[in-house]
Formats: sequence, structure tokens, C-alpha cells
Amino acid sequence: MNNAIRGPKIVICTTPIRPVPTDYPPFGSMAIIQALRGAGYDPVFYDIDGLRPTFESVEEYFTREQPDVLGISAVVSTAYAYTKRLARMVKRVSPKTRIILGGNLAASAEILHRLAGIDYCVSGEGEVVAVNLMNYLSRRIERALGGDDFVALRAIPGISFLDADGRLVFTGFEAKIPAEDFIEPDYTILEKESRIENFIVDPLTRQDFAWDPRTSQPHRKGKKVATVVTTKGCVARCTFCHRWDKGYRTRPVDHIVRQIQHLKDRYNVGFIMFSDENFGSDRQLVNELIEAIKPLDVLYIVGGVRCRTVDPDLLKRLKDSGCTAVYYGMESGSTRILQVMEKNATLEHNRNAARWTAEAGLYTIYQLVLGMPGESAETIRETTEFFKEATALLPEPPLMRMSINFIQALPGTPVYEYARHIGEIGKTLAEEEKYLELISDINAADETKFINFTDWDYLTVQSWRRRMTIDCFTHYMRAKGLPGPSLKDIYRHLILPRISPKEYERLRRESQETLGYEQGGYFNLQRSLHYEIIGTYFYALRTPLIWAWLLKQEFKRLGPRRFASRLAETIRRRVAGPTHDAYADYRSLRKVVDAIVPKPATPDEMAMAPFRAGR
Repeated sequence: MNNAIRGPKIVICTTPIRPVPTDYPPFGSMAIIQALRGAGYDPVFYDIDGLRPTFESVEEYFTREQPDVLGISAVVSTAYAYTKRLARMVKRVSPKTRIILGGNLAASAEILHRLAGIDYCVSGEGEVVAVNLMNYLSRRIERALGGDDFVALRAIPGISFLDADGRLVFTGFEAKIPAEDFIEPDYTILEKESRIENFIVDPLTRQDFAWDPRTSQPHRKGKKVATVVTTKGCVARCTFCHRWDKGYRTRPVDHIVRQIQHLKDRYNVGFIMFSDENFGSDRQLVNELIEAIKPLDVLYIVGGVRCRTVDPDLLKRLKDSGCTAVYYGMESGSTRILQVMEKNATLEHNRNAARWTAEAGLYTIYQLVLGMPGESAETIRETTEFFKEATALLPEPPLMRMSINFIQALPGTPVYEYARHIGEIGKTLAEEEKYLELISDINAADETKFINFTDWDYLTVQSWRRRMTIDCFTHYMRAKGLPGPSLKDIYRHLILPRISPKEYERLRRESQETLGYEQGGYFNLQRSLHYEIIGTYFYALRTPLIWAWLLKQEFKRLGPRRFASRLAETIRRRVAGPTHDAYADYRSLRKVVDAIVPKPATPDEMAMAPFRAGR
């Protein structure tokens, strides 16, 4: 640790994002650290997400270090519970520490200020804002001035705080950073202050690289994979997506190539994950990148691609230049739900992307979101039929090629504001905080904490994913004339783990299995042998079997009392008989929210309005 810190003692820390560390580098924290260092400060990086210390160790760290300023990077709203616990602890063991929070969680600014102990929130890009705010804090710390100069704070764009009267203040967003001025990541930060091996990893752990024959070429042996981002923002504004960069900006291609070359030279990288929020919407950038990346001789995958931006020629050129996989956010096979989502894409766009991707020989996983306002048994049937058609194009059964999640209402989205309006989240700060605590420390694959926006009961909604998966699997197997799992497979993966777990693990190690039936990873893949058994041998009985499977799982998870309540809800719905779904306004949910949610009336509500509207 560097003890010769000039000016205020600054710590920048991350918060845990998922149950295990992610391989996505903390680019936001790195950019803030580099911006502050460029301005003459010397912040220390404490990568809680990457290092995963116990909370007791974290408390010992801040008790020992006593920083003047703590910057918390909370890139997702599901970090609320940890963030609040961390902030309160720091205020207790280091009372003079000023706490700044940046990231998507800042959309809940008022709750953070009033209930979690955060002094300042930085909203939007933080590089310029962090330097301006640190200049202000540095002057006050050097002069041993307590409290705040609210006139000076109001002159700093991009921050929120509580003024002398306890009113929420938001100073508006800072101007966007030009793309040519984006800070290129300094990976030595991760070498010295985190675990670089978390972020420079083995490509063979990923099926999208492992399946491509080019990965096995001798000169690629031992090469690593790293993450690179080519753009900021997205051209779309999906109503469930918490975006924090307004507009769409693309990095210069020579900057991208320089970063990849550095990764090759320093870390033996030969594989790249382009993990953009939206890759490919600037065709000129893509065309230039395709030509520039060929001489680098790397294999790569691209994510965040919009279906309407691809065509057969582009996909072929991507493949020829080293691309192995393309990931889209198709989300639904129902035209009405796509409209509610404001996807600005049609079923024909989705259908073409699926077909052309298969024809180009590129890997993909279909990503779906269920349970939007307006979702019904009918829209689920439409989505099932569409993805039966789409998955039939795949070179393997769809269980490992469909990632199906239920909608999560995140602050700064129309879905969240709709939920507040209809009373599913609540309208007081205490009620909102309770919801944020409920969804904390989970990821999109958690199917137990979604808000049921539909007119159907919870258990029925839970059954939709199982039925969709079985229907798509069975359609594929029958269309291809393929057999289902053998009795040996059933014994090996379903019975043996229960009667002899040690023997099962021994056989897995011997066979070097890396993708077992129980594993999913980043995507919410449903490769349970139950799907294959029901789809192959008991398809006609799938409805009662799905319900038996679901009820057993929910009873175990919920406990007798809550399970009885859920079951009673289902029985009441079934006894009442079929009903027409109440939701009939199949347009963008943003327009629905604008029409039904009251305009802000109080100063605090007006200050929160930009956060609630999103970017």
C-alpha cells in the first residue's frame, strides 16, 4: 500500500456484484482512479468485489486506514444492502470520512442520502465529476473545515446531496466526455491492488470459444481472454434497462487496437470479449474494426448487438475476422411485449438475426425476459412458438442456448416507476428501501424475487419458463430426429449424485467435464436433466409433471406457511376460471408511465425526477 499519499487520503472501493467475483474488470473504478491520479491525487483501490474479504476484514481495513474520502462504486442497484452496511460501518469507525457513491445505484439518491449515510452521489460519467468534487473536498480538508459549502457544491455538475435544510439537491448532469478522450484502462491497477487473474482468464472455460475449431489451433494454446469495451451507451432505451450513459459514443478504432495489442503483449491475450452495452450500431466503426482486428490474429465474441443492425454480409465478415459468437437481446417473441419493452425491433428483425447467425456459423445464446407488464398466457405462447422456430436453427439442443430471466424492476427505469405507481414497491422512502434490500445481492438468474406484473398467479408464472424450455427442447429433438437421454445418462447425472456424490465427482473429474447439467454461469441456462426426461419420454404429461416439479421446489424454498399462501392464490385463480388480462395498453411502457404517474410536486420529488426518468 502506498503510504505517501498527497493531499486527502482517498480510497476507491467496489461492492460485490454477484455471489462470485466477475471476470468483467471494474472499468468505472479504474477510470476514476486514473482521472484522480491525472489531477495530482493518489487514491488507493480496494477491490472488495474482486478480493472478496470478509466484512470483518473490511471493517479492520477502514478502522486502520481512516481515509479522508471514500468513493464507493456501486454499478448495480442490487448492491444496496451491502452499500448501506458498508457506509454505516465506515461512519462508525472513521467518522470524518466523506463518502461518495457512483454507479447505477445513484438512481436511488434520496434513499442513499437519507437512509444509507452517503454524503454525495455522482450520477453519470464520473471522471470529470470526481476530480471537481475532490478539488472541493481537498480545499475543505486541508483547511480543516467541517460541514459543506452548499454554494460551491451547487456549482459542481453531476452530483446530489442534502442541503443545510435537509432538501435533496441535484446539480444536473455533467457534459459528456468526447469519445477520443475516454481513458484507456490501466491494468497495472488490477495487478497491484486486485487479482489480475480474475480478469485475464482461460478462454476454454467459455463454450463460445471452446466450440470454435480455430480455438484449437496450435499457436493459440495457452492464450488468455480479456474484456474490451468499444462504445459507451446504447441507441435504444428499453423500458426495463437501467442505462446510465445518455446517447451512443464510439471509441476510435486505433485506441481499441492499441488496447488489444497491449493486452497481447503484457498478458498473453489471444481472445477478446467485446462486452459493450450496444456493439455494432455504428456500422462505420464495425467495418473499420473488422479490418483492423484481422492482423492482430485474435478470436473474439461480441455482446449487446441489436438484431436490426446485422445482415448476412456483416456476420460473414465478423466470422472471417475472428469472431466466434454474437449475442443479441431478443427478449420476447411477442410483438406486443416488444412494444411494451420499446425494443424498436420487430419479430422479423429477430427472426432474420437468428437465421443469419446460424448460417454464418456463429455461436449465440437466445436471451429472453418474461413477466413484463402485459405478459399473459397468450404472449407466452407467442414467444414459445417464435423460439421453437429460432432454436430449430441451432446445431445443438437448445437447453444450453436459451437464457430465460424474469423481469427485475430496477431504479431509473419505466418498469420501476410503473411498479411504484401500482403499489408493488411503495411510494415512501422506507418502502422503496425495503424493496432495494429485497433485491440486493442477487443476479438476473434469481427467479424468486421478481415482481409479478401479470394477471396470473405467482406459481403459474413460475411454470412458464419450464414449459417454454420443454416445448422448445422437444420441438428441436423431434425435428432433428434425435434421441433423448439414455438410461446411462439418467443414472449418471440424476441418480448417482444422490446415492454417491463422491463417486459422481470422481467420474466428472476423470472425464474432465466442464459444463455439467447443474451449471449455468453468467447466462441463466436451464440444463437440468428433468427437462430432457420430460421432453423425451413424458411430453404428453408435461403439465402435471411441471407442476409436481415446481410445487416440490417451491415448498422446499418457501416453507409450509408461505407455500400454502402461494398455493391458495393459484387455487383461487383456477376456480375463478379464465379471465381477460386487465393490461391492454400495448405501447411503450415509458409512454404509459408518463401518462399515469403524477408529475413531481415537492422539491425533493423534482430533484429526483431526472433519476427516475433515466438517461
